[in-house]
This record gives sequence, structure tokens and C-alpha cells, in this order.
Amino acid sequence: MDAHVKTVREILHSGDQFLVPFFQRHYSWSKEHWQRLLDDIIALTEDTNDTKHFLGPLVCTPFHPVPGEVTPYQLIDGQQRLATLTVALAALRDIAKLNALESLSEEIHEDYLIHRRRQGVQRFKVVPRLEDRTDYESIIEGSPAGTTMTTGLLGAYSFFKREWNRLMSSDGEAAIRQFLIAATARLSLVTITVAGENPYEIFESLNSTGLPLEESDLIRNFLFMQVPLEEQDRFQSVHWDAFEKRFDATGEYEKLSPTLFYRSYLMREGNYCRNKAAYVEFKKQNLARALTPAVQVEELQMFAKFELWLRRPFTCEVADFREAFSQILALDITTAHPLLLNLLHRHERGTLERAELLGCFSDLASFVLRRSVCGESTRGYGRLYPAAVRVIRLNPRDDLRNFLLREGWPDDAAFIPHLIEFPIYKRERNKCRLLLETLERQQGHKEQLNLKRLTVEHVLPQAIDGDGDDGRSWQEMLGVNWQILQQKWVHTLGNLTLTGYNPELGNGCFADKQAAFGESRVSLNQHFAGLTQWTDREVKQRGVDLAQIVARVWPRPPGGPTYIPPAPAPPEPEGHPDEEPGEGHRGRSKLLIRIHWSRLGKAGDDEEVCESKANKTLATFLGKLIRAFGDSMSERLTRLPVTRRYPLSSNPTVDFLNPAQGEPFSHLPVPGTGLYVFTNLSNKEKRDDLSRLVAQLDFPPGSVEVQLD
Repeated sequence: MDAHVKTVREILHSGDQFLVPFFQRHYSWSKEHWQRLLDDIIALTEDTNDTKHFLGPLVCTPFHPVPGEVTPYQLIDGQQRLATLTVALAALRDIAKLNALESLSEEIHEDYLIHRRRQGVQRFKVVPRLEDRTDYESIIEGSPAGTTMTTGLLGAYSFFKREWNRLMSSDGEAAIRQFLIAATARLSLVTITVAGENPYEIFESLNSTGLPLEESDLIRNFLFMQVPLEEQDRFQSVHWDAFEKRFDATGEYEKLSPTLFYRSYLMREGNYCRNKAAYVEFKKQNLARALTPAVQVEELQMFAKFELWLRRPFTCEVADFREAFSQILALDITTAHPLLLNLLHRHERGTLERAELLGCFSDLASFVLRRSVCGESTRGYGRLYPAAVRVIRLNPRDDLRNFLLREGWPDDAAFIPHLIEFPIYKRERNKCRLLLETLERQQGHKEQLNLKRLTVEHVLPQAIDGDGDDGRSWQEMLGVNWQILQQKWVHTLGNLTLTGYNPELGNGCFADKQAAFGESRVSLNQHFAGLTQWTDREVKQRGVDLAQIVARVWPRPPGGPTYIPPAPAPPEPEGHPDEEPGEGHRGRSKLLIRIHWSRLGKAGDDEEVCESKANKTLATFLGKLIRAFGDSMSERLTRLPVTRRYPLSSNPTVDFLNPAQGEPFSHLPVPGTGLYVFTNLSNKEKRDDLSRLVAQLDFPPGSVEVQLD
């Protein structure tokens, strides 16, 4: 690292060029900042002691210079200061020109603003981000448009031009030169040049008040910096925009994280990529393959298409693929995306037939579903699926099957008994929904039903009220051990079905439910027509029947090592769960949030938020609130304590810092917002904190229900 105090004159007089990287924000200084800089310059003109004023740091990393061209530096910190200074000097130049001071105007222009013997973008000493570049270049070249603007670079130019003109005295050239000397010879910055470092890490360490930086921002910057400056505009419009827009939010889907996609893309050939190492690995792979930016983005486009199929199944036009992707999405196996990208690429190249590809999808779904029901840990899945890629050779399905069998693929002897008694509604709600919808399709009914509009119904109710007739009816039917039997069987597959939304049905007696089921067009409900009672015996028998169907839909191939079920997990003490993405905890209560949108004055059906992990439920719920109520809700949640004493934060590395460890407490991004929520809490604490938050937001009673299920 090389650090020196330099005046603005020393910085801009050099033959250097300062490029604002693409991971930096756009120009954002406003009148408040411009006025402060102007006041500093005026104060220096009134100070006869020749003192200097320190503006702050200028941190940059060098590019390898090209012989015969200007020496380029990437601006990591200080872009707002340097851009504003050069715009202020351009305004001073134009005031000099208006006062017929041509020599002084040319001096400012050629000494501080341009490299006069260069052409194109190399002509400019400071090069802002692409979105700011047109306005900046028009200012430096003396032809700014929109000089009545009050924001952005054009706003800065208008402000300084107006103020320089107002401050002019009868001294003319002497006054302008006095301002020039103050701005260039008496304003100084600490220039810090850092070579051989990751600019992402440098920016993160300096960015204590800005928005968190994604590795995707740095990857974008890396690619653009390989494109000649004068070609960057065309590269963005022809190649980059179409790729990056794939991740944007739509009316139906939330914005996706490009960083997560990059990590899956980088592991598609079987090489594991650590979290927060995507930029380094991307740069390494790109340089090793010597891909041009255009060719690289063309490849990214193809894999991004696959990624969107996996995350947004209904964007895929192929019906059987769409169904397979919907299953994979419901199974929540994003850690398998590197493997799936590899298989889809093989199919795209024509080396994997459609039937074989669909077979691989089905095998993967069976592997994940069966392991989940049998209580297998998901720890290590992040490394398991890239390892699977490495064993796939000429016979992808056979190779993948053999690999999954070796890793522990539960057979029917283990899976069916586990599924019969597994409280799937409580533990794995998305998987529960997938199984019920699949079982309904297996019935082969003639009528076309929109299964997504149906709700999951507990035949034996979740709550039995001993004071009412319905509750007493259930107690009599179940017998003396009714509480034990209800707790054991209520959330199992055998006790669940699909119905139209019918809140009155929930805790009703079996006779009332049976009558409603008889009017239902859902084929699953025909099972209840001839029954006279619904006890643990009927629940178990139906569970056996349905579990056998599920085992046939998602079979395990014969052969392979004998499956050995995991030892029963010991009870987990209440504490602070470390819920890493892709990790699971057996037996922990799940956070459930019911949102009644109509009571909140919003359109839309009531919904439940209950993800596989409480942290994700928390973040998803907050994202839905912000999406529904807009910026006003976002602002409130960055002021109110959301969890523990912490509001939502745009800079969790600082706001959620654990001083004892020197690292932030665990946190999670709130989808589609750029904000983060503190998650270093037990599930009970999350429930209690959310309940307090709902009260603080003055929501109508009963509009948002928070509970542990």
C-alpha cells in the first residue's frame, strides 16, 4: 500500500486516469455536499496563511498500463469528491470563457480536465460509471444539456456555475484565479494506492455507510474493465442488459440474486466455490479460459436461462420440464443447482436425451425427499452436488444413481414407515403440499382443477375444543388417549387432504367434514365417503396407502449399498439456531406467520409464510410487507427495532457487529430490498419480537398472526 498527501493539482496534473468501477453507486452528491465544498474553497480564499484543507481519502487500485496510453486507476473510494471537483472546475472554466478569459479557460481545461493528446474516453481524467458518463462528458467538453437540472452531475454543474458567477467581482481574472488556486493547490486528499488486493474486500472495509456490496457487482466490473472504454456503452446495450435483466423482479416473481447464480455457475463442472469467493473464482476461470467479455456473457445468458427455469418454473415453455422444475423448487434444493446446470447444459449440447434428463431430475427429487423424511441431515449438500458432477461421465443417469446410492438413498423399507408417522405438515410444509398435489394428480380424475387454489385440510383437527359439541365428538371417537393420538397423527400425510378454502370446516366434527368432502371435486376426498369414523387406525391405514403411492412416484433404484437409517436425533435445547442456507434442524418448532391482506387494506388472498427455516420465514415475511406497503414501510423498518434491538440494516457488517468476535452476528437478506435482518435469536425470540413489531406497526388486531408450529 502506498499513501501520500497530494493536492488536487498534483492528482489531476498527472498523466493518470481515474475510472469509477461498476460496483460503485451512481453519482449521488446533492446541494448539501456541493455547498460544503464551495464553503471550503471560499474559506481558503479568505485565509491568508496559505493553509491547506483536507478533503478525505482517495483510494484506488492500479490497472496494468498499456504502453502509449494513459495510466489507469480504479477508484475504490473518493469518486464523489473527484467527480464533483472536476465538474466545479469545468464550471469555473466556463465562467472564465464567458468573461473573455480564453487563456485561463484553456489552462483549466487542459491542465485539470482532459488529456489533450488523447481521443475518445481516454481523453478524460475522470471517467464515471456508464450511466453518468454522457452527462459528465458533455460538461467536460463544454456542451452540457439540461443546465437547469438540480440533481446529479448536471445539477452540480448548474450549482457551481451559478455560484462562481455570483461570486465574481470587478477583479475578473484575479478572482477566478484565486478560486482556482484554492480549489487545486490548497485542497488536498490522501491518495492510497493498493496493489495486488481484492478491490471487493477493500471497498467492503471502507464502505461503512453505503449499501452492502454484492460479489455480482465486482464480477460486472471485472468484465466491463476488459472492454475498451469507448465500447462499453455498446457492450452494455448489446450484451449485458439482457443478461442482467433476467434477474429483475416481475409481477409474479421477486428479484433474484445474481451472486447466488454465479456461485452455482462456477461449480457446474464440479469445483466447489466457497461462499464469498465467487469473484475470485470467476476471475480465475475467465482468465484461464481466455474468454472475451462478449463470449463470456453469451455463456452466462445460457446458464442464467437454466437458473431461471429452476427458480421460476413457469418461465419454461416445455411442459414436462416445467413440472420437474416445480418439484425441485418445492423440495428447496438450491444447493443442487450446480449439478442441475451441468445436466441441462449436456441436454442443450445434445449429449443427454430428454428422457434421461427427466430421469435424473426424478432421481434427485426421490433422493432429497426420502432423506428428508428419514431424518437425514442436509449438512454437506453444498459440497455433495458438485462432487456428483465429477463422477458423471458417459452414462449420466446411471453414474448419478450410483453416486446417490453410495451417499445414502433410503429404500422403501425405511422410507414408507417413516413417511406414515412423519409430521410432514409441521416439519416440511412445502414438501407436504407437493406430495398432496402429486397424489391428487395420480388419481386420474377427469375434471381439471387448479390445485394451487386449494388449501391443506386436517381431517382430524389441529385443535380439539373440549367445551364444544364438535370437540367432544372427536374425543369420544378417539377414546381416552385422544390427546396423545391427536398429537401423533394430526400432521401426518394420512390425515391431510386438499379442499377449497373453508375456515368453518377446520375444527368441525367428522360428520360435517365428511359431508363437505362428499361435495368436493378433489379426488383425494372420495376416500372418506364410506367411512363411519376417523380414528388413529383410519389415519394410519390411509397413510400406508398414500406412502406406497409416493414411494412408486419417487422410487429408489434396486441395488447399491444397504441403506442404514440415521440414529434418532437427541432433543435440541432452545437457543440460538445457526440456520445457514441449505442447513436443516430436525425436530425444531417452525415459525409460522399468517397474513390477512384484506384486513391490512391490501388486495390478495390471505397467506401463510412458513419456510423450512425460521430465519427464511422471518426475512420472507418482512420482504412481503415492504413489497406491499412500499418505501414507507421500508423506512419504518429501518427505524423500529425488528429483532432484538436492531432495525433492518443496509450495512450488517457494521450495524450487527459482535464486538467480542470482531464479526457480525448472523443475519439474512430481506428479499428484493437490499436490507438485512438480524437473526441471531432462538425461534421463540423471533416469534416474540415479531409479535411486538406487529403491535408497533399498529396493524389491525388479527391481521398478522405469529406463532411457533
